[in-house]
Amino acid sequence: MDAWAALAAGRIAEAERAFGALLARDPADAEALLGLAQAFSRRGDLLAAAGAARRAAALLPDRLDAQLQLADHLRDVGNAADAIAPLERAAALAPGVPRIAARLADAYRLTARPADAYAVASVAVENAPESLDALVALGYASFALDRLDEADQTFCRALAHDPRSARALRGRGQVANERARWNEAGDFFDRALAVAPEDPDARFQRAVLDLRFGRVREGWANFGAILDTEIDRARYYYRLCGVPLWDGSALRGRRLLVSSSHGLGDHLMMARFLPRLPTDGEVTVESPPELFALFSRSFPALRFVLREPLQAPSTMDVHIPIMNLPHALGVRDESDVRSAAYLRVDPAVVAAHRERFVREPGVRQIGIAWHGNPKNRRERWRTAPLAHWMPLAALADVRLHALHVAVSDDERRAAPFALERSTFATMDDTAAFVAALDAVVTVDTSIVHLAGALGVPTWLANPLHSDFRWGIGREDSPWYPTLGIVWQPAPDAWDPVFTRIARSLAR
Repeated sequence: MDAWAALAAGRIAEAERAFGALLARDPADAEALLGLAQAFSRRGDLLAAAGAARRAAALLPDRLDAQLQLADHLRDVGNAADAIAPLERAAALAPGVPRIAARLADAYRLTARPADAYAVASVAVENAPESLDALVALGYASFALDRLDEADQTFCRALAHDPRSARALRGRGQVANERARWNEAGDFFDRALAVAPEDPDARFQRAVLDLRFGRVREGWANFGAILDTEIDRARYYYRLCGVPLWDGSALRGRRLLVSSSHGLGDHLMMARFLPRLPTDGEVTVESPPELFALFSRSFPALRFVLREPLQAPSTMDVHIPIMNLPHALGVRDESDVRSAAYLRVDPAVVAAHRERFVREPGVRQIGIAWHGNPKNRRERWRTAPLAHWMPLAALADVRLHALHVAVSDDERRAAPFALERSTFATMDDTAAFVAALDAVVTVDTSIVHLAGALGVPTWLANPLHSDFRWGIGREDSPWYPTLGIVWQPAPDAWDPVFTRIARSLAR
């Protein structure tokens, strides 16, 4: 009883010791494990909390509260995949409870099983048409299946029951955002935040919208909410272990880790801030393996480590995810992100490429990239099939080079024009090749960031439903002075984009 009293009174360290003493006497004391899980969670060590709850739930397979508590702790660490089993068990122990069915539907959705999410949520709504939880879960399942009209109608039904449902308001905002109705989306996100000011998903969606419209300070100030969003939470391992976030203050001997938790393009874009990191402490920067050599050469004063294996939390005092550097470093407007070329490639390798190129005098060497990572949700918008690139191929004295890490022979043969094949083992190899080119034309993938960071003239073929970092309709970018942006005039309208880029190259 003393352990639970200490926990209730907020004496977390005392509660941990007391629960630990109970477990020392009986390692199978499931109640003590449940209490210890709560204590760990209150202290901020969410991974340890999930571990203790997992042991308790295994000992209490028929206890509804134990299964739900495990699901709660797994949700807190973003582990929706492992949360499915205890939620399915809970649904079997308490069939027909809309709140449990809704949570199970959310877990399915977050593990890329939208059809299962939709099926579970539909049954829950059929059995309990007035259930707000079930309606919201069905709305998000519909959204995940790209049934935008149905999702919006379902969120409206939820709001008819509770006009102050932050999740339903945010859902309508996300539908509007998907349709590029930016002002409408912003209104819904603001309404959600008026109800729940700390809702991380609404804060993050609002932040991205602010950045899209050039509200730099507000956008980066709230971008850090991504650490707690339902989809992205699991990325931030050190946060889940309780390592404090760096707030941009002087280190005074502390150890700072800049953690890697985003894509290659994000790392390339944020690398401009690495020279601004403080020098009054020990700074370590995690790098994806593809960028390790390039970053180590470009920023020799910094210590880089590979992203995997993960660093031990005991090796750092504070950490900052690399995409959170703008806020920590006090970025307030576009002038704070402008930067000349900041990546350095091996000059000998560049010279070797250029030596090969000069054997074709008068021919311009243009690198192209027409798709990105197929697992990216935005891939359906940003991929530009090679058939649309014909205006570039028709230019006189132009040689087109594929900049993808690997282009299959079948893909190259299927191209409607001659396409030079290049093989790049690492992004460092790609960077040296790009630095030797006359220009780059690319869709929105890591290549646009690589070419921009090298200062190579670059055109971005941009979809109408664009990433937030390219703004709204602007044809330049504060991130890269050598970048020109050409937008689709309508969804999937790529031909006008490449016709325009070809005219620019011809000039």
